[in-house]
Amino acid sequence: MAAAGAGALIVNEQDVWAETIRAVEANTAGGNVDLWLSQARLVRIENGIAHVEVLNEFCREWIRDRYLERLRLLLVAQLGSTVDIELHVAQAATPPSPAQPAAPTVRPAPAAASQVVHPRYTFEHFVTGPSNELASEAARSIADRLGEATHPLYIYAASGLGKTHLLSAIAHQVARRRPACRISYLSTQRFVEEFVHAVRGGCVEAFDRKYRDDCDLLLLDDVHVLRGKDGTQERFFHIFNALYDRHVPIVMTSDQWPKEIPDLEERLRTRFLWGLIVDIQPPEYETRVALLRRKAEDEGIGLSDEVAQVIALKVTGSVRELEGVLGRLAAQAEVTGRSIDTALAQEVLNILLPVAPITCTLEDLQRAVCNLFGIHLSDLRGPSRRRSVTLPRHIAMYLAREALRQPFPTIAERFGNRDHTTVMAACRHITELLESDAATRNIVTNLRRQLGLP
Repeated sequence: MAAAGAGALIVNEQDVWAETIRAVEANTAGGNVDLWLSQARLVRIENGIAHVEVLNEFCREWIRDRYLERLRLLLVAQLGSTVDIELHVAQAATPPSPAQPAAPTVRPAPAAASQVVHPRYTFEHFVTGPSNELASEAARSIADRLGEATHPLYIYAASGLGKTHLLSAIAHQVARRRPACRISYLSTQRFVEEFVHAVRGGCVEAFDRKYRDDCDLLLLDDVHVLRGKDGTQERFFHIFNALYDRHVPIVMTSDQWPKEIPDLEERLRTRFLWGLIVDIQPPEYETRVALLRRKAEDEGIGLSDEVAQVIALKVTGSVRELEGVLGRLAAQAEVTGRSIDTALAQEVLNILLPVAPITCTLEDLQRAVCNLFGIHLSDLRGPSRRRSVTLPRHIAMYLAREALRQPFPTIAERFGNRDHTTVMAACRHITELLESDAATRNIVTNLRRQLGLP
């Protein structure tokens, strides 16, 4: 029980935590909750913060990404007051019991670097679309043709778009198909830290041997972390050359194109450009819907196509943002006892994506549409019924109503003194197209983003 003090909550903490875990288990399929949450321990609740101890960094990331908001809402419901959760890695992790196996790990050669591979970051769980197809195919080629594909692979994208997923998927597939393969899979930050320790401990030769000689596949995440670290760049340059000469595949991820990374030695930048460079863009509408459906299936969340479409229309950024909205939606449904429908989805979206003040005017919108379609403003406002004009006009009317919240009569007046029923018909037309036509969805999404519209 928490000690009585300023801001402390006096509760039977273990009962609260046990009930919280049971509530999560009752609404989650697949057994992963038992595996990862059952060994998390509530240490104390104090000053509005629940301190939870987990076995290792992997468990902390797993729980934080998938269950943290759900756990928080359940604790709030039980305690009747606001509470946040902080996850702490235990000082000395206790290995899991035989009945609960640890997360799969890459099996490298002795003394080689490794990190826990996310159990669901596999190719089977990677949703492919136009935005990531080339990166997915390149990663699969490395995993399937190990020993044949000798050129480096460099994947760059903004955070949360699937770079680490692909890196982990390569590790999974190679480890499964070639158990004897010596895989070095680690973050660049860990690589830097290991090198610093090696220099301080006078064991740089052992560090070199680990990566130059005892490695058949190097997977390095967030290579942009090397920027400004001259000593580590020098060491990695020589390791890169040694692996390249031995035809060892090297796969790197970054949030920047090689030429955009500041404070990077030119010779190292050149090495990054030697191989195949692919990027991952934010997912298209169809891919976002597929991602939500796959994630919901993995987590045992009942999600209809209609709800997935509502979320996909509003959340246009990263995969991580989509997962965050889905997790919040599931937690909200669990705490309130409501079903996951479009009404609840809209409530959650309004909370997570609050509407910012709109500075865009109706004339700004009209000009943006004209620029996009290459038509004159006089055409947009005029009587022309050519499809090359009517579609842009309908899109502009739709956004004026749905995003700018202008009254129908005002829109009608600003589009050539039309009847307000014409605007209503245009809005219905675009609403129907958004459900059936990918090109229209992309146009509307891009206009919203360009103009800062909700």
